Amino acid sequence: MILTEITAPIQKDLNRVEHAIAQTLKTDNLFIQQMVDYLSHSTGKRIRPALAILSAKYCGNLPDETITLGAALEMIHVATLIHDDIIDNSAVRRKQKTLNFKWGNEISVLMGDYVFASSFYLMAKSLSKPVLSTLADTTNIICRGEISETFNRFNVAMAESQYLEVIKEKTASLFAASCQTGAMLAKGDDLTVNRLYRFGMGVGMAFQIIDDTLDFTGKQSRVGKPVMSDLREGKLTLPVIHCLNNCASAEKKRLKAMILKKVKTNGDLKWLMTLLKKNNSIEYSLKKARFFVEDAKNALYQLNGNRDKNDLLQFADFLIDRDF
Repeated sequence: MILTEITAPIQKDLNRVEHAIAQTLKTDNLFIQQMVDYLSHSTGKRIRPALAILSAKYCGNLPDETITLGAALEMIHVATLIHDDIIDNSAVRRKQKTLNFKWGNEISVLMGDYVFASSFYLMAKSLSKPVLSTLADTTNIICRGEISETFNRFNVAMAESQYLEVIKEKTASLFAASCQTGAMLAKGDDLTVNRLYRFGMGVGMAFQIIDDTLDFTGKQSRVGKPVMSDLREGKLTLPVIHCLNNCASAEKKRLKAMILKKVKTNGDLKWLMTLLKKNNSIEYSLKKARFFVEDAKNALYQLNGNRDKNDLLQFADFLIDRDF
């Protein structure tokens, strides 16, 4: 199943989210508007707004504020990506040049701040205090995760538990909050809100692990950025961490030395791929992602069934099987 098939029932709602984002970021400042227009040419999968909408629908209600919520969630996500690209010195995102590549780091930092500020202006103007508080807390957690990830660059002693905590904070927390706040706006009961939060956390963990695995196995034309970019930047993700924990001592010594190199050669990367396969590190990572998806599904199985539950379950299956 492809993403457009899953989101087809809510496509009109997602179109409204796109309009809300465009209206919120619209400005008389021609320079800022130029960057806003540029960003609109590389829209992502809009997974977080979709999860908020589907969670609200599961609770039997889709208030107009859900569209506002979806727009705010996506803007928070976009702002983090802008800042990530600056930190990583990335040149390509979603198959087009990054803001920092086109306009430089200084302007891009400020543009990320502008998108962040716009999202909170929209939330403060339109959403209830409990929802606003939840999203403020989540944004704090995301920043904490990004800081932890940056501090752990080139950390060849990084444990799997540390990696899982980083992706929980930097990625899964916003997935969880998307489902949670969507249910809150739709007046879901506490049990449903909590179960949807757990569902979002599970699919968010799986999403990031799959992303990190695709960094080794994906095609640049599908992923939208150069493969093995995380390793080149010194980020240790689950396949490499598993490999370090399971390869022979001589291989571990060589792998650590390679990770610490500022510049990796094509020969280094080819050798690493052979080592990952030898130690079943890709398979291990995929198995871990499936574990989190199953935990997410189990959270929903404990709730009353309806068609909207199936939409969420299909979303979980897509996230684990995607190739981009």
